Amino acid sequence: MLPFYLKLCCLYLSVFLVHFEISTKQSYQLWIAEGFIPNNNEATAERYLEQLINGGFVDAGKRSDRGRINTCSIPGHCSPALLTVAFKGEFVISPIMDQEVKLWENVKRFTAHGNLNDFAFLDHFDSFLHSLLHFTLGSHYLDSNYCEKIYKMFKFLRVLDLGSLVLIRYPSEIEYVFLLRYLNLNIPSLKSLPSSLLNSLLNLYTLDMPFSYIDHTADEFWKMSKLRYLNFGSITLSAHPGKYCGSLENLDFISALHPCCCPEDILGRLPNLQNIQIWGDLIYYQSLLSKILYRLSCLESLKLAKESKIPRRSNIILAKYQFPPSLTHLSFLNIELMDDPMPALEKLAVLRLLKLKQNSYSGRKLACSSDGFPKLKVLHLKSMLWLQEWTMGIRAMPKLECSILNPCAHLKMIPEQLWCLKSLNKLELWWPELELRQQLREFEDKEQYGIQLYPYGI
Repeated sequence: MLPFYLKLCCLYLSVFLVHFEISTKQSYQLWIAEGFIPNNNEATAERYLEQLINGGFVDAGKRSDRGRINTCSIPGHCSPALLTVAFKGEFVISPIMDQEVKLWENVKRFTAHGNLNDFAFLDHFDSFLHSLLHFTLGSHYLDSNYCEKIYKMFKFLRVLDLGSLVLIRYPSEIEYVFLLRYLNLNIPSLKSLPSSLLNSLLNLYTLDMPFSYIDHTADEFWKMSKLRYLNFGSITLSAHPGKYCGSLENLDFISALHPCCCPEDILGRLPNLQNIQIWGDLIYYQSLLSKILYRLSCLESLKLAKESKIPRRSNIILAKYQFPPSLTHLSFLNIELMDDPMPALEKLAVLRLLKLKQNSYSGRKLACSSDGFPKLKVLHLKSMLWLQEWTMGIRAMPKLECSILNPCAHLKMIPEQLWCLKSLNKLELWWPELELRQQLREFEDKEQYGIQLYPYGI
């Protein structure tokens, strides 16, 4: 028997099709917007999902390198009962529920899947519809008439997720829906967030527009004091206007912030930020970034990505960076380092995951000092095309569990210190040179360390 708080979360998953790959990040934000999670805490939402999985009501899907669940799904044996309970309890309605609805106005949540004709069902609802969601794998253009109908008919919406449906323009009618807590729209043409939009979204917890690249944000952004989750293809924030606006103390996730938005006047107003992705010209803003990140005292996860189309005028020098001591997850993408990054990173006392991906380092040597990376569990080294030598000092990476090198075509040997790690259970090597491949094939403890060679196997 599920406790009441888990029943709500479980029933809400009936908005997704059986076996549909559900993003856990999305489900957490939806649960929070619906008021199912005490204190709007994502860690609590994650714990609830784990309880549903342990009870057999939800199947775990893909996991991150850190072991956290990235996707989940509704198992086939649970779906019929879940849909029946959700329908009879007037919790949610969907065209896939092949049953007659007597009182549409009693149902506060509507979900559609793939067919734009499903929007015709909206005529049955009254203005008090709570949540409207649409899920489809393809991209279809949504008629502006449907948009206008949604915003004008349902002024009490709390959740609006139109998935991958493409909107041609920013819908000015959204100003009618001022109670929204969760908004997910696909508007590739959107380049700015005007004051008229932001003033009508002051109750938002989640603003998710991953296909929009924002060059300008109105000052009213700083009035969105309830905002927790901000996700764009790229976003440029305005400087804090001063009077009438405070800090965004609830905001804990931003992606992808332009590096020009990293002065103290902006990042200093985000005191509880835990997860940030910064994307753009990292070299031009290096002097700013290298000093300001340290002031994000709550930051746990950081991703720095240099925009690939920007030519390299000089080099990023990682030794100049001061990273916050709270950092547990650190990723680099296309930063084109020339110097060994390990000396600058190995002193991060609680770092558990490190990824260097896609042209992040072009050198030939990596050297980890003794006692370096005391908490590191996951190490990903990708696109280090010229890496020849990897050394580890005594007691380096004592907690390492997983290491992936892709490719390692020029790597001569694996550090001896690696074989001293009792925690290591996965060593994945792509395109190892013949001599190294042969050494690993003859290695007696292949299974103990989970050695995997690709693409041809061990």
